[in-house]
Amino acid sequence: VSYQNLIPGKEYTLTGTLMDKETKKPLEVDGKPITAQTTFTPEKADGNVELSFTFDASALRGKTIVVFESVSYKEKEIAVHADIDDHEQSIYFPEIKTTAKDAHTASNLSLAGKEVTLVDTVTYKNLLPGKEYVMTGTLMDKETGEAVVIDDKKVTAETTFTPETAEGTVDVQFTLDGSTLAGKTVVVFESVSYEGKEFAVHADLKDDGQTIYFPEIKTTAKDN
Repeated sequence: VSYQNLIPGKEYTLTGTLMDKETKKPLEVDGKPITAQTTFTPEKADGNVELSFTFDASALRGKTIVVFESVSYKEKEIAVHADIDDHEQSIYFPEIKTTAKDAHTASNLSLAGKEVTLVDTVTYKNLLPGKEYVMTGTLMDKETGEAVVIDDKKVTAETTFTPETAEGTVDVQFTLDGSTLAGKTVVVFESVSYEGKEFAVHADLKDDGQTIYFPEIKTTAKDN
C-alpha cells in the first residue's frame, strides 16, 4: 500500500479485506471473511507498507478477488481504497479443465499401437489476455497413480500459447509408442504456468473426461 500525507511518528492501523468481484461481497472461507491487519508508524509523510493475507484458497479456482484497504488512526478511518474494478487491486485464480481423446478414434478409446496420438483439449478460465503461458501435460497410469514411462522417459507434452481472451481452449498433443499400454487406462494431468511458476492444475485420476482407455483382447482357437 502506497500512502501520502500521513503524519510522521503517529501510529496507524492498515486493514485489508478480500472481496469477491462477482458478488461484490467479502470473500468468506469456512464462513469467515478474509481480513488482515498491521500497525505501522511512518517516518515520513509518504511511503509504503505491506499487508499479508494467508488463507485456504483451494475453493477459489476461476474466481477473481479484489483487495480493499483502509487506514485508521485512533480507531477512526481516515483513508480508503476500495475499487472493485481496479486491476491493480485484483488477484486472478485461473481454472482449467480437460477433455482427452485419441486423434484416430475421436473418442477416449485408443488402439495400443506403435504410433498413438492423443489430443487433450484444455478449457481455461481467468487467464490474463496477452500473456504467454505454458500448458504442460503428463500421462498417468490410473492403476498405479504414477506417471506413464515409455523407453525410460515420462510421457509429457507441452504447448505455449498467448490467449486473446480470459476464457478459451488450447490443445496439448501427445505422440507416443502405445504398444505396451494394452489393457491399461491412462489419465491426462495438466498444469498451466506463467514465467516458470505453476498456478493452475487439473489432476484427477477419477475424471472420465481426462481418461483414455486402451482395450486388450486375447483369443484361443480350437477345431470344433
